[in-house]
Formats: sequence, C-alpha cells, structure tokens
Amino acid sequence: MKRAVLSFALAMLAWQVQAATCPDFHASTMDANGVPPATWRQDYPSVYPDPDDRQPWEAFNFRTAPVEYMNAVLETAKTAFQIKDQKLTASGQGDWWISQWLDYSNAGREPLMGLTKERGPDPGDLSETSPDGYQVWAVGFYNRPGAAVLGDIFAQPCNPSLPVAVKFPADTASIKFLFTDASTDNVTYLKDGPEYDAYIDPPGSGSSSHAASERKLSQVRLLQVDIAIKDARSRETGWVFGTFVWRAPPKGDKLFDNLVPVSLQWGNDPGVYDASIRQSWINPDLRGVTYGWRSRPTLGFMGRANGPADNIRSSCLSCHAAGRTPRALIGLLDNRFDMTKLYDPALVKSHVDTWFQNVRGGQLFQPSDPAVSSLDYSLQLETGMFRICLACAAGDLQGQTPDVCRASGFYNRPVCSASTTDTVRKQVLQSVPPPRQ
Repeated sequence: MKRAVLSFALAMLAWQVQAATCPDFHASTMDANGVPPATWRQDYPSVYPDPDDRQPWEAFNFRTAPVEYMNAVLETAKTAFQIKDQKLTASGQGDWWISQWLDYSNAGREPLMGLTKERGPDPGDLSETSPDGYQVWAVGFYNRPGAAVLGDIFAQPCNPSLPVAVKFPADTASIKFLFTDASTDNVTYLKDGPEYDAYIDPPGSGSSSHAASERKLSQVRLLQVDIAIKDARSRETGWVFGTFVWRAPPKGDKLFDNLVPVSLQWGNDPGVYDASIRQSWINPDLRGVTYGWRSRPTLGFMGRANGPADNIRSSCLSCHAAGRTPRALIGLLDNRFDMTKLYDPALVKSHVDTWFQNVRGGQLFQPSDPAVSSLDYSLQLETGMFRICLACAAGDLQGQTPDVCRASGFYNRPVCSASTTDTVRKQVLQSVPPPRQ
C-alpha cells in the first residue's frame, strides 16, 4: 500500500513538472540523449511565505561568524538532496525548485541531473597543476520565497512576465551544485569522491559547447556548492553569497559532510584597488588547496570572494550583480582582465570601477544600456530569458513571440520563426554569447 501511495505521489510530481512547462516548445536538451529526464520541481508555490518567519542563518552575523552562517544555510538543504544511483536526486523532503528555460542551446540542461554547462576553468584555476580543457556543469535551486517569484514570472511558461525590476523577498535562498570532470591526479582534494553520471561534452571541451546530441555519458565529481541569501543585514547589496568546496577524504554522507566553507561575500569593496578587502571572508585554511599559487594567488579579483571553479578576474557578487535582460553590452564583449597587469594602477582602477560596484536589488547594472528588467542577481533568469528568445528565433518555440523577446529587441516578429531547418538553427545557436568572464 505504501509503495502504491509513493508511486502515485511521484506520478503527481512528474505531472506537475510537465504541466508547468511550455507546450509549444519541443527541443528540450533534457530529451536529447534518450534517457528519462530528471524531474526537479517546477510546481512553483502560489503563496509567499510569511516574511516574519525566522530563518536558521539569522542567528549568526555573517561578518563575524561566516562559517556558522554558511553552515546554517546549508543545513536547510541537507534533507532535500541525496546521492542515488550515481546521481544527485531529491530526497522527497524539503522545498527547492529549478528555474525554467535552461534546457535549450548547446549549454542547456543534460537529462540525468539537469546540469547546464558553465565556464570552463583556466589552467591553474582548480589547482596549481590543473590544465586547460576541464568542464564544469551545474544545477541550481531556489527555496520557497524565491520559487514564488519564479511562479509569478512563469505563470505563462511560453510567455514569461518580467517586472521592470525583479525583487526577491527577504529569506530567499539559492543553492547550486557544480560538478567537474577534472582528474583527481590534478585536483587532489576531490580524490575518492563519489562519481556521478551525467551527459556532458567530449573530454577536453572546456568552455566550448557541443550539440546536446554529441554528449556522452561520463563521470563527474562534485566540485563546489554555492549559496546565495537575500539578507536585509547586507546593507551593501542586500545579498550574501558563499561557496563551499568538496574536500577529501570522504566521510559521512559523502555529500554535505565533505563540504568545507571557502568564502563568503556581502559586498564588492568598490573603490578598493589593492588587497585591503573588507566585504569578503576567505577561509585561510584552504590556502594552497583552492588558492595560493602563482596563477591563482587569490580566489577572486584582488582577494575578493569566489570559488575554485570561478574566474579570478571576478567575484561571486560581481558576476551576479550584472544580471539583467538583455545582458549589458559590456558583458557580451571579451572583457578578460590581463592578470599580468596587476601592477598597472590605471587598468586595475578601470576594472574595479566597472565591475565591482555594490548594486542593490532592483538597481540596474550599466543603466546606460537599455534594459527590459533588472533581475536582482539572478543569472538563471538572465539565461532563461535569453534562451527562450533564442528558441523562438530558431523556430524551436512555436506560436506568439514572447513579450520579453520583442521588448528587448532580440526578436521583433510577432510570431516565432516557422523555419526549423538545421542550417537556420545552427546560425541562430552560433549567436550565443560566450560564458561569463
């Protein structure tokens, strides 16, 4: 009897996920490899939680007790996720939802865990000896307050509705799991970690993306876990971002029990052009493990917070603060800071003044560039809006052009393209901007 009830519950959950998707879209990368896709929740809550509900992390001051704060956030997710059949899966306990429209383009979700392709690490990013070509794939979730915002935006999945400024409520939390195919011969802190199955690009692909049909079943390991919390005590930005790393040897559940805090950030230290960073905390015990060698002396720019998979030229908050639709023009250009030029004060100042401002939720990054919406630090929403418009232009989404695509100027025709030839689709997909630098 219990098994029948469980089967019914799982069937209802799968129905809810399917019911929340766009029926005019038939090119999901989750369907590209001929295996049953992961069924993460998209049945977004219709009611916002009580903002007066006290959260576990509110018992700690993130400035003075960063480890305790981070672990309190992580504790809220521990019962929701598990390792099963060499995959990260939902345990059936806990409320976490994924965003829509990340299952399209060459970097779109793979089926087994719903991973999307991330920026490929540079040589020396993951360890002193890590080479070029390793891949990073990730899946992120929002808790109930954040998912309620997604429910408003995706009330019509084929035609998302964005306000001028998205504003996630207080107590919104996000958690993101990042996996890599890096060898433990190079990245020794991942040694003996659990292997997970995923359909990823051929070995050595790095940041380059292949068609979903070219992906192969491969083994990856959990590299890092990112968290983001909308916390009113962060006067600088309204957000607190943190990163954990999976560190050997395996212990306990081999998932959460191996996660070690790497960094925490609540501001970008605008106007700070040297290493006197005050709005980030970095775990000194990880020097020589996740940072501290010639090619990676720090995690983020000039000592700001970041994770091992992330770009040293940036920081956790810097990257997400730029979330908007359409992406700012400066974000579409090759804006890689030459790390051999840290001795040049003018170049450092220009880079910091451009990318390391304390943007508040609701404010627009690069307001001189017209935008449909500021996205309150959500790169999932930025990516989703871009990909729905890409699908419309390529003819993989049928029917009326989504309002956001016309408003942004991405695709101005009233109806999505009727052409679905491989040539047209390839031309459109080649217009995808490079990964965030």
